[in-house]
Amino acid sequence: MSTCDKNGAEKSHLEQIQALYTELAETPDKDFGWGKGKVNARSLGYADDWLRRIPDVVWESTAAVGNPFSVSLIQKGQTVVDLGCGAGADACVAALLVGDAGRVIGIDCTSAMITKARRNAAVSGFTNLEFYEADMTSLPVADACADFVISNGAINLSAEKERVFAEAYRILRPGGQLQVADMVKDPSVGEGACCSGDESWADCVSGTLDPNTFMMFMEQAGFSSVGLIEYTGYRTARHTVGALFLGIKPEKTPES
Repeated sequence: MSTCDKNGAEKSHLEQIQALYTELAETPDKDFGWGKGKVNARSLGYADDWLRRIPDVVWESTAAVGNPFSVSLIQKGQTVVDLGCGAGADACVAALLVGDAGRVIGIDCTSAMITKARRNAAVSGFTNLEFYEADMTSLPVADACADFVISNGAINLSAEKERVFAEAYRILRPGGQLQVADMVKDPSVGEGACCSGDESWADCVSGTLDPNTFMMFMEQAGFSSVGLIEYTGYRTARHTVGALFLGIKPEKTPES
């Protein structure tokens, strides 16, 4: 999970996120206080075939908060864009699913993660993967080019979530799906438990939304059939929990 904004007013937020995820890329064996690696991915329901076929090194800097592939299975020949791709584990899973005729694009703003993602793709032998260092609020991706947009523990890190959802909507083809695993506020825990300030942005705490607000932003971007599929049980704090969301770009859109 890794992403950020290039809003000058959020420079300390940006620097905090980049510093943490650079550290995760470069020292994956460190205990960061939250689940990561292949063991965590297995606990979230990643298929044994994916875990076996993708080298261990690809998983070591991966802090998945859910399994976005469990929402709806990606098919051969499709195009997938991964927002906040980190070291590229989900992008590699997507590359397996779409096959040689498909295309996978990973986006992240942390240089160390993009470097590691490109190396991981090469180690895994994938040639249908490409990675770009960029901001999720301004994607270097053409309109209506993707069948799926996925994200895993990244959108909560953005201070401009509405723009992220608008960009995801823009790059999806009509009928395309947004499948997101992300951290949200646990509705079962009182509001008073949530931290204040921006000291915990990078740990997926301060930037979390309540699930209804998360879905409202998706709907405002234009997505239909928006829903919370399930809570994943992943936690970065007592009052935050991982959740899976789905949104579909309508077949008939205002611009079509």
